[in-house]
Amino acid sequence: MDISEASCHHAIVLSTTTLDSDAWEKLSEQLTAVLIEALLAVGISTSSGHDTRHERRFLDNAKSVLDIQITVLSSSGLDLQQCHVVLSRPGVKALEQNWDVEVVLLPSGLSQGLHTRPGLAVFDMDSTLIQQEVIDELARAVNKYDAVAKITEEAMRGELDFEQSLGKRVALLEGVPTSIWDQLKASTITFTPGAHELVGCLKALGWKTAVLSGGFVPLAQWVKGQLGLDYAYANVLLTNQEGTHLTGKLDPKAPIVHAKRKKQLLQKLAADNDIPSQNVIAIGDGSNDLLMMRVAGLGIAFNAKLSVQERAPMRMNRHSLLDIMYVLGHTEDEVKRLLVI
Repeated sequence: MDISEASCHHAIVLSTTTLDSDAWEKLSEQLTAVLIEALLAVGISTSSGHDTRHERRFLDNAKSVLDIQITVLSSSGLDLQQCHVVLSRPGVKALEQNWDVEVVLLPSGLSQGLHTRPGLAVFDMDSTLIQQEVIDELARAVNKYDAVAKITEEAMRGELDFEQSLGKRVALLEGVPTSIWDQLKASTITFTPGAHELVGCLKALGWKTAVLSGGFVPLAQWVKGQLGLDYAYANVLLTNQEGTHLTGKLDPKAPIVHAKRKKQLLQKLAADNDIPSQNVIAIGDGSNDLLMMRVAGLGIAFNAKLSVQERAPMRMNRHSLLDIMYVLGHTEDEVKRLLVI
């Protein structure tokens, strides 16, 4: 195969500590060697005689986010599953632990496409766009928090079927006053750092955005409005005839937004907007998000449970959602310009 047919993979290195130039030099050399070994292990041929050590650039001014480009000879390049396999190898994990960094590996061609063409970004809501699990907060209103939280944790770890666990938790919410929604908006719900800024950047680039939530419509619609999202889908709770209290039941006429439904909605939104799957990103934190992550061009488990990180195509453990812009190939200066548009 001719070198002109080589494809470039991007490894985004996110550091949680300050590293000097010598440390970054050593880290990038070690990481390049480890990744090349891992690429060979999954059957991708690296380009002989090509010096990958110089194909790197910092994406931020503080020099804590490094983009390393690795050239490989392959007619197809890596897919998401192969990227996950590469990053799961002991050598990569050991390097991350030793240097206190996190590595995000992108399939060949994906970074350029996500950087240059508008796409679709779909988000989970609870513990992703916002920092709370809304159903737990609803349960506090009737002193059922402990019982609901236990079921929530089991569901997030994938130990319970989502639809069944949702029904059990909703049943415990019978009698919650519907005024709770305004209370939550006013004094409880907090957005994840970077949520507003990330959505703002994506909208400035022409992206479509959506929240696909296993939570509930009143909060999902509010989050949609607060962030300026294009779409919101969530579960529908029934109220009594007076509309003053929850009945503890879901609307049987409304589809439950479980893992399969999230996947279907992602695919429908992409098709409706003529956006190819490789230009779709999906971000979530629970097992209920894994299916949509796997059909997206880029699926990211953001500050997720360990069991979800181990099964997700990619994972990021960061303070701010805005750091996703680095994974899309944008520099800090580009992000700053987008935020003032």
